[in-house]
Formats: sequence, structure tokens, C-alpha cells
Amino acid sequence: MNGSSKIIGIFDLFAVFRRALLIQATWSFDKMQTLGFAYAMEPALRKLYPDPAEYGERLKAHLEYFNTQPYFASFIIGAAVRLEEDRATGRNAAPDIAGLKAALMAPLGALGDSLFWGALKPLASAAATAALLTGSWWAPFLFLAIFNTWHIGLRMGMLFWGYASGGDAVAFMEKYHLTKIAKRFKVMSLSILGGILGMMPFWRPEFNPPFRAPGVAMSLSAMLATLALIAALRRSGSPVKLMLGLAALCIALAYAGVV
Repeated sequence: MNGSSKIIGIFDLFAVFRRALLIQATWSFDKMQTLGFAYAMEPALRKLYPDPAEYGERLKAHLEYFNTQPYFASFIIGAAVRLEEDRATGRNAAPDIAGLKAALMAPLGALGDSLFWGALKPLASAAATAALLTGSWWAPFLFLAIFNTWHIGLRMGMLFWGYASGGDAVAFMEKYHLTKIAKRFKVMSLSILGGILGMMPFWRPEFNPPFRAPGVAMSLSAMLATLALIAALRRSGSPVKLMLGLAALCIALAYAGVV
């Protein structure tokens, strides 16, 4: 197919996005997320290549190894759709789609893990825990609202941005500053954790320490603990290690009968 007209429309991209949500529905032991990637590409490929033989050839081309952070995969899928459109319309007869995927998988995987697993999920969990300790029945729904609003919104936005930019990940990261957002999420998580510790005087009796202390003293100690964790985080401390260390400390204090 030759020419320079645009073939992929917004409804086609929405069809790709719906399928991209299922990228982890099936895994290949040797090629990881490749089946989900090809499944997401299928609506666009069918639109671009009416000839069954050419369609099958292009679909098979997307069955090579693919593995990245599943949410950030949307950016690469959008870019692949754009390059396939360039190929089908003759704008670029031989786009290096495999090279693009290989170049973006690792950096986007690391960035996505830091943002979603290391920042967003702990923030949503901390907020839901704080709500739960107040006796709010909707605490689990708060977790779902925070996490799903961000991850679904970003997945959709990244697919459209990947298509519009043709895979320019540098411009994408410069525009949205995702690393700064991840750091702010982590600071917010620690701040909420400090608030949870400050609520200790209001917890049920089985959660109160055996000694009596003024509420102001408990809140002050919680604030100092939070500031210490934030300082450790700003000195390149690992959020996962800090959380695991704090959990281990709480378990030890519980077994010792302190809390």
C-alpha cells in the first residue's frame, strides 16, 4: 500500500488500548509478553494490511521477545502502531520496529517499576490503611481509586503519546518528569505513614503500647520517625528496604511486648 494518508484513527487506537490492558493475560516462557503485545497490535495490523498474507507476516513479526513494565508497554505499543502505519503508507518502507522495542524495553521497565511498584502502590496502600484505621468501610475502594486512576490514565496517555511521537521516549520523560513524580509519591507515602503512627493513641486497646504517653509525645515521635525516613530516602535509600526494615522493627517490638 502506498501513499501518505493517515489510516489509523482514534477508535483504532482505543481498540489497541483495550487489548493492551490484557498484555499479561498470557505469558510465554521464552518470549515473555510477546503474545500480549501481538494481541494488542492485531486491530491496527488488520486495518493496515487487508491482504491476509501480509497481515499474517506482520503479526508474526511482533512475536519476537518482549518484556518490560506491563503498564509502560503501552508507550511501545503506540510507537509500534505508528511505525507500522508508516510502513503501510510508504512513509517509511523499512522501519526498525524490532530495534525500537529492544531500545525501549529496559529503560521503560526500570522507570515503570520505580513509579508503579515502588511509589504509586505504596502510596495507595498507605492512604487506604490510614482510612481503614479510622474505621472507614470504603478504605479498600480508596486504594483502587488512587491506583487505577493513575495507572489506567497513564497507560492510555502513553499509548497515544507513543503513537504521536513515533517512540520518542526522551521527549515523553522530559515533558512529564515521571522520576520526580515517583519521588513525590514516596515522600507522600512516608508522610502518611507518619500520620498513621501519630494516630496510635486513638487505636484500639490491643494496639496501644503498655505504657501511657501524652498524645503530643506520640505525635512528635511519629513526626521524627517520618523525617528520619524521608532523610534516608533523599540519601538514595531504597524505599523497599526502608519499608521492610520498618516492618521488621514493628514485628520485633510486638513480640517484645512493647506495642
